[in-house]
Amino acid sequence: MLFMTGDRDKQRGKVVERLIADLSSMFFMKDFVFRNPSYVTSGQEREVTDLMFVLNQDCMIVSVKGTDGRDKTAVRLPLWARKKVWEASKNAKTALQRVAKLEIKAKNLWDETRTFAAGTLHPICGLALVECSQEMFAPIIFAVKQPASSAPPIHFLSANDFLNVVTLLGSIWDVFRYFKLRQNVSHAFDGINQERPLLCYYTLRSHQDFSGFLNEDKEHLRQLHQLFLLDTLSKYRERDRLSNWVNSVIQQLHNRSENLDSYVPPELKHMVEAGNARTAYLGMAAMLNSLPMSNKAWIGQQIEDGIQRAKATGQSSCFFYKQLRKDVVFVFAVFTEFNRTEKLRALNSFLPAAQYKTGLGEALGIGIDANDENMGFELIWRRGPIDNSGPVRALAAQLFSSPIETLCPTPFGEPRAYSPKEQDSTL
Repeated sequence: MLFMTGDRDKQRGKVVERLIADLSSMFFMKDFVFRNPSYVTSGQEREVTDLMFVLNQDCMIVSVKGTDGRDKTAVRLPLWARKKVWEASKNAKTALQRVAKLEIKAKNLWDETRTFAAGTLHPICGLALVECSQEMFAPIIFAVKQPASSAPPIHFLSANDFLNVVTLLGSIWDVFRYFKLRQNVSHAFDGINQERPLLCYYTLRSHQDFSGFLNEDKEHLRQLHQLFLLDTLSKYRERDRLSNWVNSVIQQLHNRSENLDSYVPPELKHMVEAGNARTAYLGMAAMLNSLPMSNKAWIGQQIEDGIQRAKATGQSSCFFYKQLRKDVVFVFAVFTEFNRTEKLRALNSFLPAAQYKTGLGEALGIGIDANDENMGFELIWRRGPIDNSGPVRALAAQLFSSPIETLCPTPFGEPRAYSPKEQDSTL
């Protein structure tokens, strides 16, 4: 049976659509996955590659190849996989060159269009992904070389392995870090469906250095990872549940409340971005969504604790979160017996106090209603000089009296003391 070019393109399109659907189901990827990135040449718009992942100015290029729907013999399967990897690698190499120097336009998984000016994207690697539904788990062994002069590097994986990596790492920040480190051990891979040992090494042994990853340890690491997943499945579920508090905030930052104007105090309306110009709010959304799931889970636990205290005592409370090397502070306030207008006024007074306490010039306030968890969130953003007036200092002392504590959560959001050797942590 012959497959014409149109049939192959249609089949590949289905593979890409399935991959996009899987990535869309992972909330933390929605701000950073861009579909059908394109450039303009001679007045014509041309697609660069299938997908592009962007974190700040770093990007990863993704080229996807899929099955033709026919089972292969045991001899034929590795040959087919090698061919597809080589095709995807060549496509990724060309795309890496183009995104580094051309203006690129693409839509993220929120269906928001972004334009990246020429020369502003910094490609760190390409990903050649092969969907192999015939054999999704057992290693498929073959030899393949990088395309000539391929810098940045190109990693080849099965689509299934890639999705497992993304799911278990749980943050775009970790995904980028993982593939930056992976280039140091890419020689250890002689095919696809071989990712589990390295994922285990990253998860359980080192987020910093892959130099201790040895071929002879692969089987042990594979077994260790399986046991780890079995032992921690309930913790992963609880981590995801707690993270949904932050995910809900991100959702609202992208989707402006339709009746916002009806409850924003008149004196604060100038601080609310219009629905068609929400650049600061979208920036805050991306920053929150880039957090590791462990950080999101920690924030979610603090919110739930605040809600329980409010219900038990009738008292509102707040806390702030900031990253070590970022210049934004997020203020989470749990209110009880406040209407929406009152919550926004209170948040507006909290933000200068948090800025004074942290010394940061930008703040986002998030108000949660302890009595109606389905109401949504009040959101207010402030950027400007730090106010060190007497009333602001007094409010900072009242709200944030405890010394600033630097924590680095476990993978499941449980707080632990920060160590300077963990300087690359995002908390």
